[in-house]
Amino acid sequence: MKSILFTLVLLVAVLTQSFARTTAAPADSATHKLTVTVTGIVQRSGKFYVGLATDDKTFSGKSAVTQTIDVPATGDAVVTFSDLKPGKYAVRIFQDMNDNKTMDFSGQMPAEPFGFSNVTMLMGPPTFDQCAFTLDGNKAVQVSMMEL
Repeated sequence: MKSILFTLVLLVAVLTQSFARTTAAPADSATHKLTVTVTGIVQRSGKFYVGLATDDKTFSGKSAVTQTIDVPATGDAVVTFSDLKPGKYAVRIFQDMNDNKTMDFSGQMPAEPFGFSNVTMLMGPPTFDQCAFTLDGNKAVQVSMMEL
């Protein structure tokens, strides 16, 4: 009976140790904070929809992560994303002036202010690769709003 009990305890210990090894978090599981400063704000009303894209699909479609903030009465706007995994990201912003929660267009041109990371002047629609940056630690980026 003692040998069966000893065998069961040993088996549980081995399985627990094995399970702990396979479920342990990898060394690169650290998360980071991204602080986005929105500059060049001309119109002081509405809300900013700030989206983070992680690839072409989330850049041209629904953002991977989104935050909404009120446009400040003065100064720059700041939004912080926490608990982001290391990787490639791009920021895209639009200012919803009429509270319809969507970017409005006049024909094919944006009718509301907008901005992208790493883009200060447009020569056509930007791509994810043009706007992307690597997040491998806490980082701050600045996005300047544009109007057409």
